[in-house]
Amino acid sequence: MSTVLTPAPHERRGTRHALTRRPRLRGDERASVRTQLVEKYGADQSIRALAAEFDLSYGLTRTLLLEAEVELRHRPRRLTEAGQ
Repeated sequence: MSTVLTPAPHERRGTRHALTRRPRLRGDERASVRTQLVEKYGADQSIRALAAEFDLSYGLTRTLLLEAEVELRHRPRRLTEAGQ
C-alpha cells in the first residue's frame, strides 16, 4: 500500500503568501469611480495611467469606461523603419 504525500495548501508551489484581495466596486462607489474615470479619460489620460492612479487593473478600468459608454481611443501605431 503506497501513500501519496501532497503538501499542505500553504506549502504549495506558486501560491502567493501575502495575497490581499480588494473589495468589489459596487453601487454608489462604482458609479463614483466610473464618473471620475470618464472625466479624466476625456482629459486625454490613458487607461494605463488611470488604472495606476486609481489602483485598479487595466481590465477593470477599461470595463468601467465601457459601462459608461465611452468611445475608447485607438492606440497610435508605431511606424517601423520598413513601414515608413
